[in-house]
Amino acid sequence: MHRIQPVIKDYAWGSHVALAQLAGREQPSATPEAELWVGAHEAGPARVDLDDGHFCGLDEHIAGDDERHLGTGSLDAFGRRLPFLLKILAADRALSIQAHPDAARAASAPEGVYGDSWAKPEAWVPLTECEAFAGSLPFDEASALLVGLDVPALTDLVDQARGAADPAHALLAALLHVPADDRAEFVAAVVAAVRALVDAGSADEATARALSTVLDVHEQFPGDVGVVVLLTMRHLVMTPGRSYFIGAGVLHSFVHGTTIEVLANSDNVVRGGLTPKETNVEELLTIVDVRTPVEAQEPRRLGDGDGSTLHHPTAAPHFELFEVRPNETPTALPIGGAPAVMLALDAPVTVRCGDEAIRLERLECVWSSASDPDAVVTGVPGSRLFVASVDI
Repeated sequence: MHRIQPVIKDYAWGSHVALAQLAGREQPSATPEAELWVGAHEAGPARVDLDDGHFCGLDEHIAGDDERHLGTGSLDAFGRRLPFLLKILAADRALSIQAHPDAARAASAPEGVYGDSWAKPEAWVPLTECEAFAGSLPFDEASALLVGLDVPALTDLVDQARGAADPAHALLAALLHVPADDRAEFVAAVVAAVRALVDAGSADEATARALSTVLDVHEQFPGDVGVVVLLTMRHLVMTPGRSYFIGAGVLHSFVHGTTIEVLANSDNVVRGGLTPKETNVEELLTIVDVRTPVEAQEPRRLGDGDGSTLHHPTAAPHFELFEVRPNETPTALPIGGAPAVMLALDAPVTVRCGDEAIRLERLECVWSSASDPDAVVTGVPGSRLFVASVDI
């Protein structure tokens, strides 16, 4: 077991205050802090404290003895790469509309589309109220909303899609293929209609909030056709304590808030809008899943009493996520024989592994190898420890 230092990524959509507050820093950050990474991704590996005054990247540390660090179960399933990455995501602005491939598509796509042959499922566990658009609305629901806006060009696209074998997919394709020369006028007309509907006060509360969020995103990305695509997606207001799983092909855009995120350790993403980065509409339409909904999932409690462990369900073998709420009585961590990273929140916790004990303050982290003895954790009321491991 080793103490590790996470890596902060300062993307433009990040927050100046969210990670600072979680860490107990009194001043906002000078640059927007978007993500905190705890893992062995080569673009931002955690730094391992080797206890002798030296540090190395977690990826390098694992490569030094991958069988001892990863264990045979993870090696057999995923090879010599740590299969998961734990993050805190802190967004003040909307992230791109995107989707991730399954492993088969990642391996078979034309050269250069993806950086590796991995799927990239992910799961969110909000720390604050968060908003996102995730998963596609059923065609009948989306079409009723769009036609009700009474924008002739938009109604024409809905009518054309209605007769397709997969109308939801056809509608998405039609929106993403609006000619570049027509997009500004098209988006402006749709946004004006959305604003008029919100101002009229005739929409139900949930719809009005979703439409208001679409207007907010348009302020960030004026003229982007992705703003219209959001109207075909499920609007989520996510509350702390539950998890939201994003599987292969599921369209999503995280809008704002602070969340724990656990994902497969891959770079594979395809963007369709709401970004200055490169988009790939044809590949997005190849991999998109317009049928699978994204729904809140309740955690399963593993322990009894005040000190307990919550297991957040996921549908991916690359990772599993535990939220430990310890007290003075040692709580066993259910990760024996698997590699794990641990992230402390809110108040100090102490992780004990054999004769070794590491006290963690807020946003401090630990790496545990598959060969380490079983670990236990203690803490004060209100402390939390998020533990990411592999489902083997």
